[in-house]
Amino acid sequence: MTDPFGAAEAVLFDLDGTLYRLAPMRRRMLFELLRWGMIHPVAFPRLMRCLREFRSAREGLRDFAGDAEALADVQFEVPAKRLGVPAEELREMVEEWMFRRPLPFLGGAAWPGLRGVLLELKGAGMRLGVFSDYAPERKLEALGVRDLFDVALAATDPEVNRFKPDPRGFVVGAARLGVAPTKTVYVGDRADVDGVGAEAAGMASVILAGADGVGPRSITIRELGQVVALLTGSSKG
Repeated sequence: MTDPFGAAEAVLFDLDGTLYRLAPMRRRMLFELLRWGMIHPVAFPRLMRCLREFRSAREGLRDFAGDAEALADVQFEVPAKRLGVPAEELREMVEEWMFRRPLPFLGGAAWPGLRGVLLELKGAGMRLGVFSDYAPERKLEALGVRDLFDVALAATDPEVNRFKPDPRGFVVGAARLGVAPTKTVYVGDRADVDGVGAEAAGMASVILAGADGVGPRSITIRELGQVVALLTGSSKG
């Protein structure tokens, strides 16, 4: 049987928790939120409640499968209705606290040697893309690696309109890369979302899980740099 990792021609990456580490980012944003809360003690509980409900609603929308509605809007409309707030107000909160304010801190949370890892993959002839549940463009710019990716795709883009683990975004990502899903490897940090979605799309997967494990179509690794040796046969120190 053909080794799906050794035969890979393209790599499709998740972003959050994959191209940068979540733990330092969460600590930094918690500090920012608490600092804001000290200045705005009355508004702080409402902000936190809205952000929690938005995250919870998105997880609940992982089985969303409608084409008549735009997921980019539904992701705000569902939690806004539960909270009893205008959807546009919730959108503005999320835009500020989940999309804009974290940007200056992303570089400090990036995996060590991130750019070098991507350059080695490109040097080995790999096509590189990102498929994330969140819009990736500004984050990739903040990480300083947007120029290394051939494709940047979000679950809320009209062509996808599905959160992972629905396979549509994986298939669209591979198509944009010009490579068959069977020749594409997906790299993410959640086996239940990234691994399951990749498998449904016919892709092998690599999961950043803090441990090493080998399977026929899914491998777990401890750090991002291990992807280089896995897919190119070279060593990344």
